[in-house]
Amino acid sequence: MTSTLSAMSYITLVLSGTFSALASVLLRFAGKLPASGEALLFGMAARPLAYRLAAIGAYGAGFVLYALALRRMELSIAYPLMVAVTILEIMAFGALSGEAMSMRTLAGATLLIASVVLLYAPTASTA
Repeated sequence: MTSTLSAMSYITLVLSGTFSALASVLLRFAGKLPASGEALLFGMAARPLAYRLAAIGAYGAGFVLYALALRRMELSIAYPLMVAVTILEIMAFGALSGEAMSMRTLAGATLLIASVVLLYAPTASTA
C-alpha cells in the first residue's frame, strides 16, 4: 500500500507541474492575442481575459494538487521535481510551437534535470 500512495503522490505532483505549465501557456496566448475594441477590466479585452481567467484556474488546480502531494512527500524532493516537470513541458511547448532555443536554455534545462537526478540518486550507505 505504501508504494501505491507513493506512486499517487508522484502522479499528483506531475499533474501539478502540468497545470502550472498549462497556466503559463495560457498566459502566453493571452499576451499574443490582438486586443479588440471591447475593454472589460483594466483595459483587457474579452478574449485575452478568458485566457487569463483559465490560467488562474489552472494555477489554482496546480496549487491544490501540489498541496495534496506534499502530504506524503518531502518538500526538498517535491518542489524540484514539480519545477522540472513544468520546465520540461514548457520547453516541449516551445519546441512544438517553433520557438528558438538557445544553447544557454538547453544547458540550464540539462543542469536542472541533473540536479533532480542527484536528489533522487540513492546514497551510498556507510556501514
